[in-house]
Amino acid sequence: MVNIQAIVLDLDGTLLGSDKSVSPRNYEAVKRCHDSGIPILIATARPPRAANHFLKKFPFADYMIYYNGALVTCQSKQYERHFSIPMEISQQITPFIGGRAPHSIISYEVNDLWYTCSPVPDSQCASLGIRPTDPKPQVVDQEFIHTLSPTKILVLGCSTTWGEIVERFGDYVNVIATDEGLLVQIMQKSASKENAVQGVLNEIGVKPEHVMVFGDDFNDLGLFQISGFPVAMENAIMELKSYAAHITDSNDNDGVAAALERFVL
Repeated sequence: MVNIQAIVLDLDGTLLGSDKSVSPRNYEAVKRCHDSGIPILIATARPPRAANHFLKKFPFADYMIYYNGALVTCQSKQYERHFSIPMEISQQITPFIGGRAPHSIISYEVNDLWYTCSPVPDSQCASLGIRPTDPKPQVVDQEFIHTLSPTKILVLGCSTTWGEIVERFGDYVNVIATDEGLLVQIMQKSASKENAVQGVLNEIGVKPEHVMVFGDDFNDLGLFQISGFPVAMENAIMELKSYAAHITDSNDNDGVAAALERFVL
């Protein structure tokens, strides 16, 4: 057994299967860890409205980290920490992307509200995590967009230019390309899963070396670098696997449960 004092779980590609459900085995393993006194933290790129839909069975997850760390909430202490992109920076990012990737789809998350200037085609909904029953982002005009201080900017279809975004705005925002580079996620500079988790660990008095982290994509890389026991899913990117203490089964084969049963329970 390893000395695990906290567990951090990503959702898509990790705790959730490809059908976006939590398997009974994964649920039971996570619940048993919680019942044994180990805090469970959820760290996802998703906004609250989308993440909470999948976590109705997990009311015991006290700390929730949304938007790759741009929003942190705690149920027991009834607080939230919100880190948004300054309006003046957002106003510069929009035309910059438009000039280099004019056919990209840009949308803006603002503390659980979602906006875009043009409708999202049905063919692109899955790439943005929109299920058939989910609402699409609200279509607004550019003038309204210019008034926003976004929690996160999502850009679909600029995979060849995301490095230019980093070069131009890297001093002001945190830029991550996920989903095989198809989706670019832009947050405030200090917003990251690892910074958010470190803040929670400071609150609950747990050192990073006693934390088990599960993940599958680039936005989990920082977490893997600070945690004592990073676990990569079989379906994870190779960059993540190179930092892993253990590579477990895939998200469709109860990989979270398999690792928890082996090393914690």
